Amino acid sequence: MNRTPAAAAAALSAALLLTACGGSSSSDAVEDQVADLPEAELVAPIADMECTGTAATGEPIVVGGSLSLTGPLAPTAAIHEAVAELVVDWVNECGGVDGRPLEWQVVDDQSTPGQAASNYERLIADGVDVVMGPYGGATTLAGAGPVGRAGYAYPTHTNGAPDQLIGEFHFPAWQFGDGGSSSESFFTPGAEALWGALESSGNPPESAFFAVSQFPTTISLGTAAKQVFESNGVEIAGDVSYELGSTDFSSIALRVQQADPDFIYLGALGGDLTNFMDALTAIGYTPRGLFASLAAPVTYSQLGAEAEGFMTQSIWENQPPLSDTPVAQYFAQEYVERAEAGDLFPLIETQAAGSFGAWQILLTGMVNAGVDNAAIIAYLNGTEVETLAGAVGFDGFNNYNTDLTKITQIQDGERQVVWPEDVASADIQFQP
Repeated sequence: MNRTPAAAAAALSAALLLTACGGSSSSDAVEDQVADLPEAELVAPIADMECTGTAATGEPIVVGGSLSLTGPLAPTAAIHEAVAELVVDWVNECGGVDGRPLEWQVVDDQSTPGQAASNYERLIADGVDVVMGPYGGATTLAGAGPVGRAGYAYPTHTNGAPDQLIGEFHFPAWQFGDGGSSSESFFTPGAEALWGALESSGNPPESAFFAVSQFPTTISLGTAAKQVFESNGVEIAGDVSYELGSTDFSSIALRVQQADPDFIYLGALGGDLTNFMDALTAIGYTPRGLFASLAAPVTYSQLGAEAEGFMTQSIWENQPPLSDTPVAQYFAQEYVERAEAGDLFPLIETQAAGSFGAWQILLTGMVNAGVDNAAIIAYLNGTEVETLAGAVGFDGFNNYNTDLTKITQIQDGERQVVWPEDVASADIQFQP
């Protein structure tokens, strides 16, 4: 499984593309889950909306958005584009918002924060009724400026820099933190969730090696995890960082082999997990336990049996009890059908779930407060919204209120939620 540097670079590109473009690299386990989806009936996407099943005929409500349709963020942004189109069709099939259909107007920001800001200025100048946030931390922060100045509500789905203050017009669907008043311990609850999962095994690791990509979110997540591990008596057997986009993990692999830790924490993005495992395989080393923070879901599929027992984080998985509601079942059915038709990886986790949650937040505001941004902002700031990934409020730092982190593990080739206990579909399997 060892690759040359050129082949490793190609693997990274392929993994990033497959995060959005899926295709034939999905595992048999994923395909089985797709085939097992129950036939779901049309229901309203939020509790406060009536689904009449009649076509909406009123004046359209124009939702403006900027997405990275091209550039390095395009593969993942394609997921958010697919969810947006799904929700618009869904709402319109239900009868619209007070009889008015949704119209989705998206502009390409080319994965550039400055272009995202310009796009929102243009959309607002063109008179869109409401907006949806972009994909990515830098573009989210850039778009917040013109959106906030114009007094628009700003729902976001995967803000990669949640500890950077936006304001009370910001309504995040992927929530971190504990709802506190500062960003100091913003990532601690997610780290505690990982430790809680490991501790529930009855035999948590005594040593851990940290290798983290030099990307703001992975650094923050990794720092919090290391602090939680150390506070629970875990020996840090190694702590290294690597450049964003690295494909050669050979030197880190040798350090891991020398340290021989009970557990590896990989602060991963995109295809990092694939390339990291290539390096370990090349020297004949097998991890006893591994967590990859933000690795593309397809990388676990690509690794096949090698990924057995590996862990990651998520906010939602398409499995009971999380998938038991009629809204979840209809969303899963529609998303998977569209993903397969559009060559997206047919697996719903943080990206698609967060994207849908942001639309649920926006719809809740419009249905209850009207298509008036000031009223939507006031309503949402005093309301807890039920989203696919759980109930979210907006009364903490940066309008975050809770932590939606769930820990998943590959068991028998399938992703299983192992923490927290109230939504776990399986017990953790960990033996260092």
